[in-house]
Amino acid sequence: MINPEFKRNLWLQFSPHRLIAMPAILGLIFFTLNIASKNFSSGIALDSVAVILFVGIIFLWGTRNASNAIIEEIRDKTWDQQRMSALTPWTMTWGKLFGATAFNWYGGLLCLLAFVIAALARERSMILSDGLTLVALGILMHAATMAFNLHLMRSDVRAVQRGGIAWAVVLIAYVFMPSFRSVADSSVVWWGQVFYYRSFLAASTVFFAIFAVFAAWRSMSSALQITTIPWAWPLACCLLAVYIAGFYDGAGLLWIALLLSVAMTYAALFSEENDIALWQRVVARAQAGDWHGLFRNLPIWPTTLVLSFCFALLLQFGNGADLPFSLPATIASLSFLTLTLALMLLRDCCVYLFFAFSGKSKRVGATTILYLALINGLLPFLSKLMGLNALAIFFMPLHIGNGWLMLGIAALHALLALALLGWRWRQQALEDDLPQAA
Repeated sequence: MINPEFKRNLWLQFSPHRLIAMPAILGLIFFTLNIASKNFSSGIALDSVAVILFVGIIFLWGTRNASNAIIEEIRDKTWDQQRMSALTPWTMTWGKLFGATAFNWYGGLLCLLAFVIAALARERSMILSDGLTLVALGILMHAATMAFNLHLMRSDVRAVQRGGIAWAVVLIAYVFMPSFRSVADSSVVWWGQVFYYRSFLAASTVFFAIFAVFAAWRSMSSALQITTIPWAWPLACCLLAVYIAGFYDGAGLLWIALLLSVAMTYAALFSEENDIALWQRVVARAQAGDWHGLFRNLPIWPTTLVLSFCFALLLQFGNGADLPFSLPATIASLSFLTLTLALMLLRDCCVYLFFAFSGKSKRVGATTILYLALINGLLPFLSKLMGLNALAIFFMPLHIGNGWLMLGIAALHALLALALLGWRWRQQALEDDLPQAA
């Protein structure tokens, strides 16, 4: 039986007019530009034209349609109906992912066919790798857009409705793609092994496309209120660290893993739902000894927070690892730097939860960023201007020359933040008890 969600999207996407118009217009474009390339020396090759059209139809238009598949459900207030349907998260995921973009793939595959024919006529090499890269990158962009929209749906519906996620994905793809451009006979060294550049690019793009589809499926499960254990987020962090470290022949693997876990903790913290009711459920499960229920209710950001402490401890008390990049000598030469970074991450998480637990602020992320900017930037700068160097070090301890002092200040920051968070928790508990007492 065909996927009902996929079938519904096919009915919405296709009509006799669209089925005829797409190949007719593309054929006219190819025919016109083919004649132009023969008459003008500066004409664009037909295979390049096919790639440009593929980019427009799949990367730009298709990414927008993948985003609209979620946005329109919210605007039309039909998402609750989808949530109550009998469709599984995976059925819903691939039904929307490939159904909402089916017409784009119809045009994109026609462009891909023209690319293959024109490339064969020009005796171009690595045609299969280039075609696979284009298809995988299209799926990657569509799935990533859907995953981001579904992830943000529970915490910030307005951000999803504005439709900026699709263009953010396009911008990220545009920024990172130039580093992948290379001549046909170049190679890349990864974990000490030499690979043909374009073959490696194709394999990498397929890997990340599978990654993105998996993320869309997990996000769909959460959006449909089907709880899952958050093992995939820390696993993604480890896999990304291994992938990136391969370009440095493994040097700095733990450092890369630490920095990735810190970045992913911030990303998840500021994009997830973190109200006090959620954490009351988590605490209740812990008090009841229901560890399976605890992990099913736990947000994903604490997993990479714990992971950052694990990597920090491995770097601190293990043999360590070389930095894969350079830092100022005042920072790079310090001991206890890794544990200090982990403690400052813990402090920032507590500050975020302090504002989230109030239940009054609708802009928890913006408020947290403002206060962290004051603590880490403005107050140390102001203290230095006033000649209060000790106070400046207290606010930002990373640049001092004593590792123990740096670690102590970071630990004090974390303890103060935990104390404030505990106070907020007790205050909210008292407010919850007042109506019951009345």
